[in-house]
Amino acid sequence: MTNHEHEHAIELITCRGVEDIAAPDTAWLDLHLATCTECSDYAALTDSTGRLLRSVAITASPALVMMTQARLRARSLEMRERESRMFLIGVSFCLGVLSSTASAWLWWKFGSWVAQMLGLPESIVGPGVLLFWLLPAIAIAMLLMFVPQTVFNHPLMLALAREREGEIR
Repeated sequence: MTNHEHEHAIELITCRGVEDIAAPDTAWLDLHLATCTECSDYAALTDSTGRLLRSVAITASPALVMMTQARLRARSLEMRERESRMFLIGVSFCLGVLSSTASAWLWWKFGSWVAQMLGLPESIVGPGVLLFWLLPAIAIAMLLMFVPQTVFNHPLMLALAREREGEIR
């Protein structure tokens, strides 16, 4: 038998009882265990080790339980903060889109008027409007990137986030 067959058998023995193994793999493993004493001994040891581990009751110490609970609470708080921050970013994005849309229309009208007054070609209005249409969204994105997180921990921001989550009535 090749070394690859033994490795494959050991992998299947390790997965047996933990994961579902396909029927052809199970049939191959049974055939292999019937002919290979080394792998059948390994399977017997693995099964006896599993039975031994299942027979022993394992309890967590109170300190471990408290540490796990504290970490879960901290992770929960972190996830809530991230959700609140994502909400604020979403609101900022929507406000940016609205202001960009309004400013695009105004700049289109204003740009046409300026182009007429200065005798410039009308083709310059399109790129100018595109620039000023994207400018508010870019400014808000840069502001969110470079403003320290302490601003988002301001009591007003935290109250808005709690209100959104239904904590403040």
